[in-house]
Amino acid sequence: MKKFFFAVVLAVLPIIAIAADKSPNGVYRPSLSTNARSYLRDFPLNKVPADEIVQYVGAPDKSYSLSGKDYITYDIEPKGGKGIIEYTFVVKDGLVVEVTYLNSGNFFGVTQRESALALQKK
Repeated sequence: MKKFFFAVVLAVLPIIAIAADKSPNGVYRPSLSTNARSYLRDFPLNKVPADEIVQYVGAPDKSYSLSGKDYITYDIEPKGGKGIIEYTFVVKDGLVVEVTYLNSGNFFGVTQRESALALQKK
């Protein structure tokens, strides 16, 4: 019985650890294996404050302000260091109003740009 209980605890711990990496709004750090279109389509625009992004995604690789908006960018390191993959969170009045994805030809030389606003309007 002790072995069974121990096995159940070992099986449940990774699930709890993964769930703890998401905010109450479902914000988490994207990785190479993240499906960009799903991430952008499901992102809760106009609900997530900027500090929640920093808390759950981490310190940004780049950030700047322009025309009353803050841009917080995270680089996702592709294998072999080829190309650029980045997610940019656009913050206005303290809330994330847009998320963009850029994949600049890391594998086949094809650039892919996606926008949460565009995907959520479809």
